[in-house]
Amino acid sequence: MSKQQLPNAAILREWLEAHGGVFHPSVEFRNDPLTGLSPFASTELPSGETLVSCPFELAVTPEESTRAICDICGLDDSELQGWNERMRICGYLGLHLTRAASGVDLPSSLRHLPYINALPPCSELLTPLFYSPAELELLAGTNLYGAVHDREQELRAEYEQVQSKLRGDAPSWDQYLSCATYISSRAFPSKLLRIPDSGSVETRAVDTSEEEESHPVLLPGVDLFNHARGQPITWLSSPMNISNKQVKTISLVSCTIVKAGQQVFNNYGPKSNEELLLAYGFILDPNPDDTVILRLGTNGLPEGIVEKLKAKQLDATKRFALGADGLVPNELLQVMRVMLGGADEEVEIDEEDEHALHAQEQKETELELDVLGQLGAMLEDKLQRLKSHKGDSQVDGVREHVRKMCVVYREGERAPEFGA
Repeated sequence: MSKQQLPNAAILREWLEAHGGVFHPSVEFRNDPLTGLSPFASTELPSGETLVSCPFELAVTPEESTRAICDICGLDDSELQGWNERMRICGYLGLHLTRAASGVDLPSSLRHLPYINALPPCSELLTPLFYSPAELELLAGTNLYGAVHDREQELRAEYEQVQSKLRGDAPSWDQYLSCATYISSRAFPSKLLRIPDSGSVETRAVDTSEEEESHPVLLPGVDLFNHARGQPITWLSSPMNISNKQVKTISLVSCTIVKAGQQVFNNYGPKSNEELLLAYGFILDPNPDDTVILRLGTNGLPEGIVEKLKAKQLDATKRFALGADGLVPNELLQVMRVMLGGADEEVEIDEEDEHALHAQEQKETELELDVLGQLGAMLEDKLQRLKSHKGDSQVDGVREHVRKMCVVYREGERAPEFGA
C-alpha cells in the first residue's frame, strides 16, 4: 500500500461526511498486509449497525459522468452516443487525473478527487491486465489466458474512442486501464439507487441478478470494504435524516457482531476464482463457489444450426459455468443438443405409432450419449491443456503473491473433474 493511502482515506472520510455521508465512529482504516487499505473495528460493533452511508448524489454514475464530460470538453451528449457506461465513467474519472496533474483548479463538475485519491494506484492493482509477460504466462492453458487478451483488446478499442473525443484531456492508457479496473472491482448495480418515495429497500449481494436491467455505479466509501464469502451484510437503500433534510442513501449494515480489532467486511456474492482474479485481482483459497468455464467452438457452424439456435433463443457463444456439484447447466445441454443433432426440422410423432415413437426415443438417447461424450472430451481436453503448462514455475519477472494466486487458480481449474 502506498504511503499516501492512509492519509487520503482520512481525507475521503472528511469529504464524505461533509457531503452528508456517514462512517461509523468505530470504523477505522488500517494497512493490512494482505488486503491493503482496509476498515477495522476499533471497538466491538453490534449487529444492525450502519457501517457506512453514501448519499445517492455522491454516486459516480454514467449520467453524471456524461454531463461533466460534455461540460468540460464542450461536447454535445449526442457525440458520446457510441460510448458505453464504462467509457463514460472512465472518461469522467480520467478527467480528474489529467486536470489534477496539470495543477489547475478542478471545475465544480469534477467533484470526486478525494475519492479517486483514496483508490489504489496503478502499481498496486493485481488483475491480470497488470501482469508482466512472465506473470501472464502462468495462466497459459486456462480460460483466463484468452479472456485477458480479449478484455485488453476491448478496453483498447474503448480507449481510442475516448482519446479521440477528450484529446488533450484524455487519460493515459495506464490511467484508463486503472479506471476500468476500479469499475470492475468496485462497482455496485444501479438498482440500489432505486427506492420507493417512502420506505427503504434491503438487498444482499446474493439477491442481485445479472439479468435485471442495471449498470455499474461507484459508491465512495461504501466500496472500501473488502469481500468475505458468506459474510452476512445488508445493502440498505433508504432516506436518512441529515441536517433536518431527508437524503436518499445507500448503506452497509452489519448483520453480525464484529469484535474489536477485526476487519469489517462486505460480501460481493458468490464468485468463482476466475471472476475474482479477472475483475478484482484476488482469489479465495479454498473457494466453494469456484467453477470451470466452458466455451463452445462456434466458428463454421452450418447456417441451419445457427438459425435453429436463434429460433430456440440459445446463445452458443456464452461462457458456461460448471460448479463443483457437477451439475451441467441446462442451457449448455440444450445448445449442444442442437449443435450435435443437426439442422433437420423437428417433426411431430403420432403417439399411436409405436414404431415411430421407438425410433424417436432411440434417436434422443443416442443424441444424449453424444452430448455427454462430447462434454467429457471437452473437460478432458481442458485438463490436458492445464497439465501441459507448468503454472508454478519459478521464473524471473514474477511477483511471489501473483505466482501463488495463479497456482491456486490453476488448481481450481483442475480440481472439478466432475465425473462427467
